[in-house]
Amino acid sequence: MSNAYKDDETHEGVEAVADSRIVQLADTLVHHSIEVKQGERVLLMGSTVAEPLLKEVYRTILQAGGLPITQFTLPGELRILLDEGNEQQLTDLPFEEWAFHHVDALIQVVAPANTKELTGIDMNKLQLRQKAFEPLSQRLMTDQIRWVVTQFPTNAGAQDAEMPLEQYEDFVYGATNVDYAKLKETMEEAAAYFNKASKVRVVAEGTDITVDIEGREAVISYGKRNVPDGEFFYTPNHLKTEGCIYYDWPALIGGREVQGIRLVFKEGKVVEASAEKGDDYLQQMLETDEGARYLGELGIGTNFGIAKPTKSVLFDEKIGGSVHMALGNAYKKAGEGNKSAIHWDMVKNLKDGGEIYLDGRLIQKSGEWVY
Repeated sequence: MSNAYKDDETHEGVEAVADSRIVQLADTLVHHSIEVKQGERVLLMGSTVAEPLLKEVYRTILQAGGLPITQFTLPGELRILLDEGNEQQLTDLPFEEWAFHHVDALIQVVAPANTKELTGIDMNKLQLRQKAFEPLSQRLMTDQIRWVVTQFPTNAGAQDAEMPLEQYEDFVYGATNVDYAKLKETMEEAAAYFNKASKVRVVAEGTDITVDIEGREAVISYGKRNVPDGEFFYTPNHLKTEGCIYYDWPALIGGREVQGIRLVFKEGKVVEASAEKGDDYLQQMLETDEGARYLGELGIGTNFGIAKPTKSVLFDEKIGGSVHMALGNAYKKAGEGNKSAIHWDMVKNLKDGGEIYLDGRLIQKSGEWVY
């Protein structure tokens, strides 16, 4: 049983006292991430599986003087839509169209009841759904709406992380409830070296890839858009990526897991792609649109409190001693770049001998800074 509440026994009509870690996370989302102000409309989205956190965030928005608007989904709802929906049903987004143009901020709580829910779905339907959301996603990617996403610990997440639920809860709250001001300082120190560079070269197992960031400034991520956090990232020149990369950690998107991905880039474009598991899915995702074969992001993980991957990209891409490169759409906040209906983060482990070079100078070895 989840420790979402401090006391299992409650009297009729009396709500249990929320876990203090949930209260702290809700406070971070509302006051640090979104900075809700009096009279602002805040869209709160999430699965009913995350009820304890959703309630506490709702309460905290009200206490801050915000106007919460809720959209909660049922476990399995998306699977039913993708199985049964026709084209009109898959692309009809009346609530989202209204909300994404009339709210000031968005808080999304991810809470998977089944992380394999979308296994075997019709990829054409999923791509249709993704393309319908693309104009709305662009409002987030261009910061027309303040937004943050977090994850609630569920049994499904714990199973993927290979932990008992209570241990997984400790892991999640240990990663989310941190000193973001201190984390920001350490990232700014490292990012200063990257900001002066043109070429970032990553060398590791099966990997020798160079990404161009000339003229770009790092975006420091310290709990404003993701919680947990701990990365700085760039929008690369998507036409200048060269080389190959092998991902030994699984890459996940749309509820699907792909393992052993190998990508070869030439003049920015993926010209060769294979996967040891889920290759068909990888090939289909690369055909989403023209931009799906180009990089939209280069990210450097700096949260050394997250020690290992748990098959949740929200956590995995922040691991200290890793880099991630996203195929697809770029965040405009980090500069003009690639455009696509997808944004697929793939995380590369560098802690076992991997190296990062800036314009030929070694800057990180086996996940440790050497500047």
